[in-house]
Amino acid sequence: MESETRQQWWTAGVDGGEERHRVVLLDEHGERVHSRWVTNRVDVIEAALGELLLELPAGARLRVVSEASRSLGGVLAQVVIRLGLELWQVNPKALARYREVEGQPRKDDDRDGWLVGRMCIAGVAGCRKVLDVRPEERVLSRLSRLHAQLQLKRTAALSQLRARQLDLAPEALATDWEGPVFASKGMLAVLTRWPAWVGLESVRVATLERLLQAAARRGGRSRTMAEALKAAAQRVAMDTTERAAVAIEMRVLVQEIQALDASLAEVTTELRHAVDAHPIGPKLLTMAAVGYLTAAALIGEVLPVARNVSEGKAATFAGLTPLSRSSGKLQGRARLARGVNKHALRALYLSALAAIRCSALDAAYYRKQRARHEGHPKAHVVAILALARQRFKVVYKLLTTDAVYDKETLIASHLDRERKAAVRYHRAA
Repeated sequence: MESETRQQWWTAGVDGGEERHRVVLLDEHGERVHSRWVTNRVDVIEAALGELLLELPAGARLRVVSEASRSLGGVLAQVVIRLGLELWQVNPKALARYREVEGQPRKDDDRDGWLVGRMCIAGVAGCRKVLDVRPEERVLSRLSRLHAQLQLKRTAALSQLRARQLDLAPEALATDWEGPVFASKGMLAVLTRWPAWVGLESVRVATLERLLQAAARRGGRSRTMAEALKAAAQRVAMDTTERAAVAIEMRVLVQEIQALDASLAEVTTELRHAVDAHPIGPKLLTMAAVGYLTAAALIGEVLPVARNVSEGKAATFAGLTPLSRSSGKLQGRARLARGVNKHALRALYLSALAAIRCSALDAAYYRKQRARHEGHPKAHVVAILALARQRFKVVYKLLTTDAVYDKETLIASHLDRERKAAVRYHRAA
């Protein structure tokens, strides 16, 4: 610890850009030494960092601070890590607040590079060290985030398609509708061939039946569904000109959904292979309610942090023990602490939600927490987060040790805790 305190650090603050970066070099006291423009290219960045290293006094080390380690700062981060230098990242919102504190009226590349370096030197909140993420973990992080983005786009496209269906024939969305379910394979096949149901009213029922059987394999129900579709198409009252415009919209949306489905299938396949190839992946998959998506998010988002911090800090990073940013007499809802990884939080929350249905042990703990928070406006959410926090203790051990998931041991431990709690209750009574 003392050697770390005595270490002399020079800091290179970087304001990133698509074509070039503004690099500002600061000495150990935070004073500007000089600044320069660096083209966003691997060889140029390597040469610039090499020149900065030559300028350091004896015994000093260089650290690089940037706003991002991906996108604008992706190439810079790769070069910095490959050279063995420390890489720090500043939260853009924290930089904006620090810019206001310093009285900077507008964004300035040179000034921002200087502010980024000063934030690292002063230890301002919102500036953190970027961990050395391994390539296989970075791959899983990218794949899991891409899968979530594709799912969101598919949900948005389905919502738009549903809105157009309401304009066209709301009865197809009713609970007593006998035709194909909205957004099912059968309905998508129908909309692919007859967008906005244009011409569907004159199609033979047998033709519709064969299409639905091929798309959805409904068997005996295909006849009833085809008849319901044909009857509903004959009742459409939309003007012909407007219906043609809706047909274009629906055709585009159906094509988008089909393209997203194909992309999701490709990403899922790659993600499964990557999880199976990772040494920790198969261990995580043995845990209740942990599938390939959850395992990929845990390895890609949580594992790099879990290797370097305690279980409690890793749980805070995952959003399961959020620190409140409220203080004093501030009224209203408390906000989550900065630095929470929303991708890890989503994966752990959904995993805990699924565990209630497939694990008796997790269901019992959920019921206990639900009863404990009776009267809370969102007792269900609080209980699921408590369950996710409890499950994270097991996840952390699987990520950081050679331990394997043993359901019988967990059940025995749970029963032992319940027995001891009952003994304490009887003694107190």
